[in-house]
Amino acid sequence: MVRALLLAFAGYALLAATTITMTSDGRDHATVWPADAVVLALLLLMPRRHWPMLLAAGWLGNLLGNALTRDWSFGIVLYGAINMGQTFLAATLIDRHDASRGLLSDGRATLRFLLMAGLLAPAMGALLGSMVSLASYGEPFIPSFLRWYTSNALGFLIGAPFFKAVFDGSYWACLREKSPSGRFEGFALLVLHASVLAVVFCQSTLPILFLPMSSLLLLAFRLGKLGAVAGVIMVAAAGATAGYFDVGPVVLIRHSPAIQAVFFQVYLGTILCTALPVAAVVSSLAEAHNRLTEQRLVLQQILSQSPDGVLTFDMAGTCRWADGRLSEQLGLDSASLVGKSLDELSEMTSDRLADLIASALETGDEAIGADFEPVGHPGTILEASVGVLETDGARSGVVATLRDITKRKQRETAMVRMVETDDLTGVLNRKGFRSHLAPAIVRHDGPLVLALIDVDHFKMVNDQYGHSVGDEVLKEIAARLSAGSRSTDLVGRLGGDEFAILFRCDLPTARKACERIAAAIRNQPVYRHGKLGVLASISCGLAEYREGMTRGELFDAADMALYDVKRTGRDGVSTASDTPVRLA
Repeated sequence: MVRALLLAFAGYALLAATTITMTSDGRDHATVWPADAVVLALLLLMPRRHWPMLLAAGWLGNLLGNALTRDWSFGIVLYGAINMGQTFLAATLIDRHDASRGLLSDGRATLRFLLMAGLLAPAMGALLGSMVSLASYGEPFIPSFLRWYTSNALGFLIGAPFFKAVFDGSYWACLREKSPSGRFEGFALLVLHASVLAVVFCQSTLPILFLPMSSLLLLAFRLGKLGAVAGVIMVAAAGATAGYFDVGPVVLIRHSPAIQAVFFQVYLGTILCTALPVAAVVSSLAEAHNRLTEQRLVLQQILSQSPDGVLTFDMAGTCRWADGRLSEQLGLDSASLVGKSLDELSEMTSDRLADLIASALETGDEAIGADFEPVGHPGTILEASVGVLETDGARSGVVATLRDITKRKQRETAMVRMVETDDLTGVLNRKGFRSHLAPAIVRHDGPLVLALIDVDHFKMVNDQYGHSVGDEVLKEIAARLSAGSRSTDLVGRLGGDEFAILFRCDLPTARKACERIAAAIRNQPVYRHGKLGVLASISCGLAEYREGMTRGELFDAADMALYDVKRTGRDGVSTASDTPVRLA
């Protein structure tokens, strides 16, 4: 706190005395008044409970600076009170949130700062200060008002951001954060700006006041708000110094010093209103870039720990970003996917994924999902979900999220197989057979033949050899049924000694298969233990699916054919439209 009070007092006195000496005749107002900016910067940095002491220290500094440079009058006391009053008003009007983030942190903060510190506060001070000038020194009210207003507004706008950045350590922090090359670049740009100012203000023959704008904008673009504020301070100091020594482009204006001062104020105001918005925009972009960089790093860290892979596409179907577990999922490096079209993606990954993304781009549907097997990782099952990206209410692309669900699918398949599989024989149980039969009928794209099979006189096997042997017989018969059919056919145990086969072939082919199976069962014992060998036979009834048949009608037709075999002595094969065929 003591340091802040010393800064308020000594800094105010020094700046006040310097600016009065260099830009005023001791009676009128200075061209630029940055002394109030010192106190304003301290007020914005310190708690409100310290404001009265800081304002008092600034007032004392004002009295000292005026006493050293002006003839003593009671108006000097009033000047100090008015200066501190307008400084207090500016600090109160500036949003504290904007002050904590930075006076020029973004467009909103910059606009608030320009309105409060550049318009309202100095206007109120100019009104009161001009009255004091009229009463104390006989200065005309209107010229005095304009000179007070412009000098104090420029002082606030130029000085407050600079002093606040100095006092809160922003310049030193910026210097520490930069790399050696960045520090060299900043120093070189400041030297370049100073060199341009020296060329412009050390001569009085060429009206080249436009030149500092180029180097100032370069500072704003490369160094942001801190560079722009420092650059404007340097312009103000160079112009004031040139005016004190009566040199520089301003003296080319063949009018009174008052007109020259007004011109220089307008000049400073112009470059200030150009540089500060540019600096605010640059700072906003830099902060936005830093936030995006941080968010990208966070997202990459999240994705590195996540099981997902992520792809984004623009409306043209071109991949713009790829990250996450894509290398493990697709067998492709993320960078190799960026820039690829949907056609290229289809060849590299899966037609299913490309079609999914194309559909989302065309329809704008949210949360589409599908499973697919990537080209580069056969045996892997990925689940893709696609969401729509929007910018300003309009679709701008889609994001596809991929997750490896191979293990989940394997567990689901195992659970389904467990529910649908007969515990004893390992073929489909009644529920499983019927659940596979229904979709096969619905989407049949070729002939289908249902075979219903009974083990002949199986009760006698159980009665003679026991149920344990009977179970072994059923297991062996199921194995021979499976061996005699193709992998695309369905084999099931409907219950007890009843079996069924759904052949995906025509009726003659299915019949021959059943005859071979029946012969294989009849000719070789279906159970052996030592000298014991158990023989068995089967009866088969076949029916071919016809367009329009229901599942019940197909079963009834096959059952009628099976009944015909049983009725005529068993151990044979019969079709729904044939007479039984005996197998000797």
